[in-house]
Amino acid sequence: MRLLVLFFILFPFCAISQNILHGLVITKDGKLPIGGASIAIAELKTGTISNEKGEFEFKNLPTKKLTIEITAIGFKTIIQTIKLGSPNFISFLLEPSSHSLEEMIVSGSSTKTLIKESPIPITTLSNTQWRQGASTNLVDAVAKLPGMSQITTGSTLSKPVIRGLAFNRVITLHDGIRQEDNQWGEEHSLHIDEYSIDKYEIIRGAGSLLYGSDGLGGVISVLSKKPVEEGTVKGNILSNYQTNNGLYGLSFNLSGNKNGFEWTGRVSHKNAGNYKNVFDGKVYGSAFRELNANGMVGVNRRWGYSRLYFSSFHQKVNVINGTRDNIGGFTKAIAFNDSMSIYVPVSNEELNSRQINVSNWQDLINQKIQLNNYLGLPNSASISFNIAYSANHRKEYANVFNTQIPDLYFFLQTIFYDVRYNINEHKGWETTLGSNGMYQILNNKGSSALYPNFTILDRGGFVFTKKKINQWNISGGIRYDIRTMHIEKLYVDSNNVFQTSPVNAKEIRFGGVNKTFSNITGSIGAVYTVNNKLLIRANIARGFRAPTVPEIASNGEHAGTFRYELGNPNQQSETSLQFDVGTTYENKSLYIDGNIFSNTIQHYSYTEKILKANGQDSIIGTVPVFRYVQGKARLWGIEGLVSYTPPNAKWISFTQSISLVIARNLSATNDSAKYLPFIPPPRWITQVKFTKNKALKYFKNIYTQIELEYNQAQKNALLLYNTETFTPAYGLVNAGFGGDVVNAKKKTIFSIYCTANNILNEVYQSHQSRLKYLDKNVITGRAGVYNIGSNYSIKIFVPFVLKNN
Repeated sequence: MRLLVLFFILFPFCAISQNILHGLVITKDGKLPIGGASIAIAELKTGTISNEKGEFEFKNLPTKKLTIEITAIGFKTIIQTIKLGSPNFISFLLEPSSHSLEEMIVSGSSTKTLIKESPIPITTLSNTQWRQGASTNLVDAVAKLPGMSQITTGSTLSKPVIRGLAFNRVITLHDGIRQEDNQWGEEHSLHIDEYSIDKYEIIRGAGSLLYGSDGLGGVISVLSKKPVEEGTVKGNILSNYQTNNGLYGLSFNLSGNKNGFEWTGRVSHKNAGNYKNVFDGKVYGSAFRELNANGMVGVNRRWGYSRLYFSSFHQKVNVINGTRDNIGGFTKAIAFNDSMSIYVPVSNEELNSRQINVSNWQDLINQKIQLNNYLGLPNSASISFNIAYSANHRKEYANVFNTQIPDLYFFLQTIFYDVRYNINEHKGWETTLGSNGMYQILNNKGSSALYPNFTILDRGGFVFTKKKINQWNISGGIRYDIRTMHIEKLYVDSNNVFQTSPVNAKEIRFGGVNKTFSNITGSIGAVYTVNNKLLIRANIARGFRAPTVPEIASNGEHAGTFRYELGNPNQQSETSLQFDVGTTYENKSLYIDGNIFSNTIQHYSYTEKILKANGQDSIIGTVPVFRYVQGKARLWGIEGLVSYTPPNAKWISFTQSISLVIARNLSATNDSAKYLPFIPPPRWITQVKFTKNKALKYFKNIYTQIELEYNQAQKNALLLYNTETFTPAYGLVNAGFGGDVVNAKKKTIFSIYCTANNILNEVYQSHQSRLKYLDKNVITGRAGVYNIGSNYSIKIFVPFVLKNN
């Protein structure tokens, strides 16, 4: 209510004269117009595309400083701040470049920030780059970027890993709103439509300053496409087919903008069968399907914008249990009678089917609505206010005696808010005051419970500031957070089934608790511009992560992980101290980016297997027992990227990246426990790419690439209690080609992207694959299930215009 009052008080000062910005995008020599260039206004989160003559136009712009970002394939990005009057005309001259450091970040920081001005390493992935690869979910799409990896459960379920940290140590943002869909789980995917994403922004380092608890490892921000230009109605159709598991995907989008009234809608579908590899053949239980819908309606005026986003994600996914018979074939559980189950061989018909296994699967639904607002104030100050509600339904089925009732059903509701006041720039200082937090309620609705019902209240406030002093860009801030948790009781019945209701309970297994966690976090860093080619940066940050309810109160079998989990009622908050040092060099032919980091975490939380006194696994029911423990951890590593384009051969580029993380448990008392779990091995990726912006009469933006991804052996595993095992090295050869097909007027008719992953059909297990630890094949002696084999993908993207300005 106070925000609305403030809005109406300030509105008369904001609704000032209309401004129109006309512009032209041409090559640096002024000879050729650049059609299809993207022109974006950071503050208003709006944009347009230049026509075939290089022309563009914006209407209804406020009289204030605005930051314009111009990007085009094959050219160096331009960032320019302009002060509008009325009318305005400006020309932008772009120079060819194979790589650009100038890309702007508008969501991963408090205000607009260039990558080169950020002391914390930031990586981006555009929609075009995504189309040129093959992925089955949104995490898979970014897992090859420097410092990134993923924890996988088959080809569908992935968790993002930044510098060896995952789960609740990495925050995912969706259009500025925290994504909350049981982030703590190893086999819990992110419930966002992959086809709806226009851009990824990844902060590799502590993100607690701006987003609070859980940003200790980093932030992944996924952004939907900006509204289309004024006076247009346009859309696109994206189709995707992958050969290994027969995945087919289809996504339809339609968007419009008339007199500042903006809208967009998208419907997407995916369907995949069981994937295959040489050792396992078809992997039973890896089929999945998705049906998603999302969109936005809003207004964009001289005073700013207000946009209402909505999304519905629905995924049905099988769970790979990896059980086998005495000839090495996959088996499944069925009910033999009312009280006994047996395992029977899986038929070839079932292996080749796309059907969901009704006795072992997950039904996942995430529904979300959010309101994003931006209000421009006099003298370039502004207020942004975002609020969202999400309802997440996670149903896990694993009961062969009653396949209609989920064993576990987590119903998680979240209200999230984020409000920021960007103060008028004063003597070069750009300062933001902000507050964000969330209120969460979880109710168990399944036949059993893994952990109790709970409510969580998070709130925090921060101040962030930055200033450019000669060759220095300095930025930093401080934050204070409070998390209040109310965890209810957990009961057990006469059949030793855990439940949240006292009705028919035999005893109380968890007595319930109220806990409060608070902490101060901060960050300060600087970027020094040695010259127009060389930058040096450094940053120090303190991160914070409050415990999750499962870490405190778990006491049951988790159907998706095939293990019994025990929480730790004395769990403490994690705090981290992270140092980053990096450098970037860029000229017309060479781009070099390198980072070294060290991250020390107090009270690092992880799970370890419990053994009996005789050294055998502790078993409850039929699954091993794991417990949450804490210690002191240190992670350090390097990330690097080198890209070279010969001066006389702009059509070819060579890129080499490296990622390395070493993670130690400093509290370990013996060598078998000195390493942390789920740490990626050292990885090298070499790529050669051939491009041609204009090729023949009816083609443009043609590319061909070949890539070698080499993962070294991971011998730094958590061997204590056989929690992890060593993983051998493996190399994958990938390739791709594609481009735009145009008509005589150079308008794109459609774009095609072909990708071949694992061309040599290498048989391997990723160290971060949970399938490594499933049953042993008694015929081959190989433990677990292997990763996907050769996979060929084709994407076709068809843009269309129903109304043009």
